[in-house]
Amino acid sequence: MRNGFLTWCAVFLVFHVFVGFAAGTADFSLLGLLFTLAGDATWALFFATLPRYFSLKLRLPMYLFAGTFLLTAFGFAKLYQRPFTWAFIRTDSMSIWKENFASALYEIGVTHIALVLFIASLIAYAARSRGPVRLPRLSLGLSVAGIAFSILLQPTPPGLLSNPISAAFAAKPKPVLQTNPDIAENDLIPALDSPEPAPFSRGAAIERVRRRNVILYFLESTPASAVGKIVQGKEVTPNLNRLKEKSLYFNRHYANFPLSINAFYNAFCSAYALPDGAWISLALPDFPVPCLSQILKKQQYRTIALHAGYLGYAKQKRFMQSRGFDLMIDAENIKQPPYEKGMGPWGAADERAMIRPLSEFAVADKVNPFLAVLFAFAPHHPYNMPDDFPQLVTQDETLKKSQRNFFNSLHFSDHAFGEIFAQLEKNGVLKDSILIVFGDHGEAFYEHRGNYNHPFFLYEENVHVPFFIYYDGIKPQEISHVTSHVDILPTVLDLLDLKHQQHPMHVGRSMLSDGGQRVAHLQTYWQEEFSGIVDQRFKFIRKETGAEELFDLSEDAGEQKNIAGSNPEILRSYQNLTQKAFAQKKAYYKKYGNYELTRFKPSTQDK
Repeated sequence: MRNGFLTWCAVFLVFHVFVGFAAGTADFSLLGLLFTLAGDATWALFFATLPRYFSLKLRLPMYLFAGTFLLTAFGFAKLYQRPFTWAFIRTDSMSIWKENFASALYEIGVTHIALVLFIASLIAYAARSRGPVRLPRLSLGLSVAGIAFSILLQPTPPGLLSNPISAAFAAKPKPVLQTNPDIAENDLIPALDSPEPAPFSRGAAIERVRRRNVILYFLESTPASAVGKIVQGKEVTPNLNRLKEKSLYFNRHYANFPLSINAFYNAFCSAYALPDGAWISLALPDFPVPCLSQILKKQQYRTIALHAGYLGYAKQKRFMQSRGFDLMIDAENIKQPPYEKGMGPWGAADERAMIRPLSEFAVADKVNPFLAVLFAFAPHHPYNMPDDFPQLVTQDETLKKSQRNFFNSLHFSDHAFGEIFAQLEKNGVLKDSILIVFGDHGEAFYEHRGNYNHPFFLYEENVHVPFFIYYDGIKPQEISHVTSHVDILPTVLDLLDLKHQQHPMHVGRSMLSDGGQRVAHLQTYWQEEFSGIVDQRFKFIRKETGAEELFDLSEDAGEQKNIAGSNPEILRSYQNLTQKAFAQKKAYYKKYGNYELTRFKPSTQDK
């Protein structure tokens, strides 16, 4: 027993060393160390007593699971700089567990391989342990009791160096719910007026163009900082850079929710996501808000949706099928020569595969205009591109491997967009079309601790995205007032001189209209819920635990200095806005969708 106990203690010690090396020890404390040691000892005692009760054949699966779990927990801690908990696993994403697993394999590096070898050798030694075990029942009982105490009494949230198995069962911090202010019965649309003392803002002085085709191009995982980015002396997005020079470009545009399915809904239907963060396509697919395709369909527009990925994810295809699309094509049937190969573990199509079906659809009817919605897939994690496409960024000590892959994938995505743009010009479609190009959300690479990928936080790298409007004859301008995805549908209707078609359920307003300074409401939810406001100068973020951040973007664009404690009046104004917005969204979905809000429970998305 002693050998087995010490061996398992060594397994956990090796794990802690690797986590400390890869993810840091910023949350280290004496109390945390005591709970770590207690957790390690009780789990080691539990595994050390197993030989008395189970044969080697029965123990091996347990050891294999323990080893696999430790490797998963290490990979998670390395990527997100926090311990893994079961609450991170979303039931709504389990339908694509194979793709997620394959995508995670791309993050494996030398440290993972070294940890595999260490843990495998230690567990193999422990598996052969057959030493005598005295008082086995007492030992097993003590270990189970110790495990229970280590889970129930450990600090919340657990630290990076906590025992990984105990940390996985840690309870979530108790949410501090926002106050629920009284609102009028029909006061359902969150106010967008800024509390900052700002002058009246003029809309963009551009011509409205009736009956033109509309092309919405969703750029995947593309932050505003990517436009104009130079790496190793080369442009990452040369085609978007050229588009900016001849477009109406909004440099303060925001994704209301940094997750593709909700970002699409925000933009396409001018509605905020459900206030509990649930995905509309799963929780409330038949919600009656009129979306852009439905509105333009009534104006005799033809409609097509093209996705380089798969529309089946989160039942997006089902959601869109009831929204008046004539044709929907995704990676399942878009892969045709010369772009028949899939990219990466998600099997996404080469974006250039959209050129042929888009062109054929565009010229099939010379009378009626069309709405085309195009979804890129690159540079979605793990940042793939075609095998024969040349890399822009090579080995660079200043860049992480993931960043290098991201810039290469983004460069390919930009190239594919350039080919699509060129083809639309060549066949004459573009001269009769409005092209609107924007990022569905951003992408983070540790600009803030633990912020990797996109859906977990509301910092600028997650939500600040590029936004272009281009059509033949437009006067290029750069607009600096705050806009967001919910404003896209009203802007399209305004461009087409169809403002009268905007529905009372639409929460945005045209980006081209005059008016007072506006703000953007932000929200995200994965393991934790965040909500907030971005204004022209200030940005407010509230975590579900009640923790708050306030940044002055005019002086601190990188959001490194939280000034919430020194600006109580400014903080209070954004607290009130966020609280009221939540109450309004709750009343909005209760009235129009009979949706009973269950906050902070992702399992509600299984409805």
